[in-house]
Amino acid sequence: MNVYLITRKVIQAVVLLLFVVVILYILLRLMPGNPAELYIHSLKHPNPTTIKHIYKEYGINPNNKYSLTEFIIYFKDMFSFHFGVSFANMNDSVISLIGSALPYTLIIFGVAAVASFIIGIPLGILTSFLRGKKSESPILVTSTILNSIPFFAMAIIVFLILAVYYPIFPLQVSFYRLTPLFSHPTVSRLITMFYYFAMPILTLVAIEAMGHLLTMRSIMVSVLGEDFITTARAKGVKNSSIMFHHAARNAMVPESTRMALEFALLMSGAVVTEIIFGVPGMGRLLYTNTLDENYPVIQAALFILSIVTIIAYSLVDFIHAWLDPRVKV
Repeated sequence: MNVYLITRKVIQAVVLLLFVVVILYILLRLMPGNPAELYIHSLKHPNPTTIKHIYKEYGINPNNKYSLTEFIIYFKDMFSFHFGVSFANMNDSVISLIGSALPYTLIIFGVAAVASFIIGIPLGILTSFLRGKKSESPILVTSTILNSIPFFAMAIIVFLILAVYYPIFPLQVSFYRLTPLFSHPTVSRLITMFYYFAMPILTLVAIEAMGHLLTMRSIMVSVLGEDFITTARAKGVKNSSIMFHHAARNAMVPESTRMALEFALLMSGAVVTEIIFGVPGMGRLLYTNTLDENYPVIQAALFILSIVTIIAYSLVDFIHAWLDPRVKV
């Protein structure tokens, strides 16, 4: 992996981000209405002067949503991370709102991604060696059912079981109390934090770990039928060595491709899960501001989430190349 390949990958990521920025600008302005109209409708008897002043304050042209000048300003602001202020409250800067919401999403997303990988991959390897045995069927049925449940449905199931019927976790959590934990983390505070985040993380892990299990099991079954595995067995190589040093390493190459898909799926799942559990992360920020048609917050939040997803995809490509030197980034 040389400097040229890394540079090419970075350029590809930047070009993809450019497309995302353009698409965001177009899609948001395809939405019916605008935040200025919502504010005007909330007034009892607005006069033309007041309406004109409101549109000027919001910087919106009611007759033309698409303006080249506005697009250039928007484009420059996105890449300079100068997102402006929220339409809902002109005293709140968008970057401060994102800065307070992003840590919650990254913690849930990051822990769920690592945990699902650590749980799903070994279980998939072990399940492949149970192929054809009676103990394999319950594992496959359970994992298939869990992997097919949507995130929002799984979140409701987890909440009902662990907070209502068996109150292991609290019904309602004041996540804003966790803010000091980010600036002054201690062991006891970290334990408290993961206790509060347990249900959202369990929701994501229950689905994604089973996805890893099914994928890894399918790939392992295919790899175990290859000629080099038969040769290793004929030479008397131990089953444990065949499992981990021969089959698993080769199976990890296509499995790493699924990891890239998992990052995007987990990110969207984290957003949905946050809304259900009331986590003040990027998901809830997007949800509330989409209802208010708050353009600056929506486009900035989606832009940041796109950056996180693109970086994750790029890292997976490098992992893929590291596992198999024949693969070019």
